[in-house]
Amino acid sequence: MFGEITANEIELLNAYYLLAPNAQKEIKDYLRYQLCKQYKKEVMLAVFNNQLLHSLLHSLLHMVERDEFDINQVQKRVLQIKELYFGIFEHIHCKYSEHIEELDSNEIVKEFGRISFDSIDRACRSGNHITIRLEIVEFYEGYNKLARKKDARKIVAV
Repeated sequence: MFGEITANEIELLNAYYLLAPNAQKEIKDYLRYQLCKQYKKEVMLAVFNNQLLHSLLHSLLHMVERDEFDINQVQKRVLQIKELYFGIFEHIHCKYSEHIEELDSNEIVKEFGRISFDSIDRACRSGNHITIRLEIVEFYEGYNKLARKKDARKIVAV
């Protein structure tokens, strides 16, 4: 990321240097605002438009549609999905938290994942096939609903 400085970057730094301290603070605040906005869009896009996550969820849904299914297989697949889901989230969060002090994590993404995976885990521990199926269907529908949200559909250039 830190290589040669371009003419455009030098121009921006020189202009920033000429600004009064209160104007410099306004520029920093606006830059933080724009980065936070971009971060939220990028997290939504990365998590809810991820083809691998979508495929794993779809296969999990097919796995539990049968009358009898192996709960251990379901738990393994849920663990794969959970690790990928939060891995993507953490990757983007770390990328932005390096540049933004006190970055608020995207609570929609974080809480949806935490609550959904906790509910599925509880259902699996209960051993009740119907409850497991209902929790997975609810997660699948919630995931697709968030994937259709305006922020998740926008492609953001970074």
